Amino acid sequence: MNNSAFNEQILADKLTKLNNSQQSIETLSHWCIFHRKKAKQVVETWDRQFHNSLREQRVPFLYLANDILQNSKRKGSEFVAEFWKVLPAVLKDVYENGEDYGKSVVFRLVDIWEERKVFGSRGQSLREEMLGKDPPPALEINGRGSHSIKIKLAVGGTPEKIVSAFQAVHDGHIDEDAILTKCKSCVRRVEKMDKDVEIACETGCSGSAGASREYASALT
Repeated sequence: MNNSAFNEQILADKLTKLNNSQQSIETLSHWCIFHRKKAKQVVETWDRQFHNSLREQRVPFLYLANDILQNSKRKGSEFVAEFWKVLPAVLKDVYENGEDYGKSVVFRLVDIWEERKVFGSRGQSLREEMLGKDPPPALEINGRGSHSIKIKLAVGGTPEKIVSAFQAVHDGHIDEDAILTKCKSCVRRVEKMDKDVEIACETGCSGSAGASREYASALT
């Protein structure tokens, strides 16, 4: 590839021919890094062509950005500074509107950049920009109305199953305070049930049937 001159239209033409092959990505990456003094123009052209491309053609752009970022750092931070200006919006676009494959690429690249500190301490900010700050595991319950609540529960745990049961029962408008109160009540009942079962096992009494009925009652 001829490295002797830089022109935004030349780069735009090269980007239209970019594909997922290692050779295609590395060759164009080397050309861009050779012109690192034009990093601002390179990244602006990259960003413009990314948004003008079809969605199924955007993953190679992400791979190209990754290759440029990781291989240009030893020569300077020009590309790190410029890509930081555009990548959050680009990643968010792929994450929200792309296919599953594109989303998995986004997560993988962010993990790599965070692990290798490509953006220094700003790597975590990139993740927050894409997904929101410190997103907790959440179970979202949506009613037919506009209200929804997010309850921070362990996935697959008994409280989550109880809430899921409430979701099935309350198929209409949800009163957030009421459902939270009922959830707490159910958790207390389940804890009591656990104690009853433990006592039954210790004493040899057949209390399991009653405990099962109480658990079923907690779900109604």
